[in-house]
Amino acid sequence: MKMEIAWWDLEGSPATAQSLERHLNEDGVVQTWQAVEGLREKFWIADPAGKRWGAVIVWEDERPPSLPENLAASVVGYPVTHRDHFEVQAVAQGAGPFGVRDSSHRYVVVDAFATEPLRGNPVAVFFDAADLTGSQMQRIAKEMNLSEVVFLLPPTVEDADVRVRIFTPVNELPFAGHPLLGAAVAVALDLRRDRLRFETQMGVVPFRIDRTSDDRCGGSSAYVSMEQPIPAWEPYEHAEELLAALGITSSTLPVEVYRNGPRHVFVGLPDAEALAALRPDHRALAAFPDMAANCFAQEGERWLLRMFSPAYGVVEDAATGSAAGSLAVHLGRHGRVEFGKTVEIHQGVQLGRDSVMFAVATLAEGGEVGLVRVSGHGTVAAEGIIHV
Repeated sequence: MKMEIAWWDLEGSPATAQSLERHLNEDGVVQTWQAVEGLREKFWIADPAGKRWGAVIVWEDERPPSLPENLAASVVGYPVTHRDHFEVQAVAQGAGPFGVRDSSHRYVVVDAFATEPLRGNPVAVFFDAADLTGSQMQRIAKEMNLSEVVFLLPPTVEDADVRVRIFTPVNELPFAGHPLLGAAVAVALDLRRDRLRFETQMGVVPFRIDRTSDDRCGGSSAYVSMEQPIPAWEPYEHAEELLAALGITSSTLPVEVYRNGPRHVFVGLPDAEALAALRPDHRALAAFPDMAANCFAQEGERWLLRMFSPAYGVVEDAATGSAAGSLAVHLGRHGRVEFGKTVEIHQGVQLGRDSVMFAVATLAEGGEVGLVRVSGHGTVAAEGIIHV
């Protein structure tokens, strides 16, 4: 990392530390700098006597050739009076307000498949988790009480940027959709990257990230597209028992199970009203090991989805990214959607956590499924430190 410190001597200037502070808050300076490529952190500082004003800037690498206009120079009335440049050799994080902790881990909560906080499906993403054991990760996942928690570790393969481990409150998953999308948002925003490759137990998953915010999204949001493992599928051997546990008698399409890490069983409902009226017997569903029941229905040009999985510690999920890709395959295989057409999937409505996912499955030259891609927004809703 590179660091520079710039100072203005305010002697003889009409500007004061107080007027410069107002300038920061009123002219959108902080928000402008948040979008600068390669910037890790910037601090605006004043000395105790108020006779100097400065800025400390930390770059990931070299300073970029173009920067936002330096409005402080116009407020002060002249250029920077002194500037120092450094190369950072080491970084230490302080203990924070609760005293010294030898082991602390920073995390963010990302609401996946949402354009604003408190919608979509939340996932906690823990940075620098290489020192945590699998047992500790499982206990942290239970402590967070979210459907999934992701831990970031150094990769063990050359073509990956980071290795991830994914935990529900009760078990570890080799792959999952909304946790990986949320983790990609967290890493991309932290490192200011537009391409990422995550090492998972199902192989390396590539991501494309658009960090350009729109009217719905703030600077802590991004749009992510991820390629998913091609699922394997077969008829579900307990279809009749599952239908009974869901409180229905039939499915609009064959009841089949897809595996791309988790095991997703798909059951079709005739319309949105029937899907909304579902009242599953969750105690009966808990008897089906290692599976999630995904009930879907068509509503105009979009599809609606509800997922129930007591086996994975989730009564009902707000957005199931791994199921979205498999649903696109399922609909394509049974002629309900053309392969290559993007499927818009809405989930979480009954939970008050509206989520929107976009999935597409395409065929290879031999006629087999060659690509599954799932996309959606993610936004940072919270951040913190766990003292473990």
